[in-house]
Amino acid sequence: MQHTLTELMSSRICHDLISPVGAIGNGLDLISEVSGHTPELELIGQSAHTAQAKLKFFRVAFGAGGACQIGGPEAQRVASEMFSMGRLSISFSSGWGDRERGLVKLFYLLLLCTESSLPRGGEIICAPTNSGWEIRVSGSSVNPQEALWNHVLNGAELEALTAKNIHFTLARNCLIEKSMTLSAEIRDDSFVLSF
Repeated sequence: MQHTLTELMSSRICHDLISPVGAIGNGLDLISEVSGHTPELELIGQSAHTAQAKLKFFRVAFGAGGACQIGGPEAQRVASEMFSMGRLSISFSSGWGDRERGLVKLFYLLLLCTESSLPRGGEIICAPTNSGWEIRVSGSSVNPQEALWNHVLNGAELEALTAKNIHFTLARNCLIEKSMTLSAEIRDDSFVLSF
């Protein structure tokens, strides 16, 4: 029950913050129309856009899953916006239709795990599979973080659960909840995840 309460709380917090952060961006647009674009306004606007993108992503990744559907284009757009300002670029080899929210949650958590394994950034290419997605990274310096990935793949115990690695445990829990198996090929310069 606590697990569900935590997810619902995360969903609520993200949901309640998305609108005011969006309003800040809209307000800045109105100010820019009157006063003109300035570097300061652009910086604030970019920060508001980034915050809104992260809240939308985190709402699914850390919020309640469930059987309701999320449209494919929306899931792709939210993931793209989440990583648009960082060291990572994400692309989709093809589109997909609606997917169950719980599957999109797992996909987003695995993207966060992937980001943690790419300290210098890199390019992530995602493609739909029959049951989920394939996440492919190449041409990057990969930090395999064996203990964390062994936890996700095999349930190996972690030395400590921290805010920096919580997404690995959440991904593991999500795999168990969905009765899914994650396939992983992790090397020093590339890796592929699929489920």
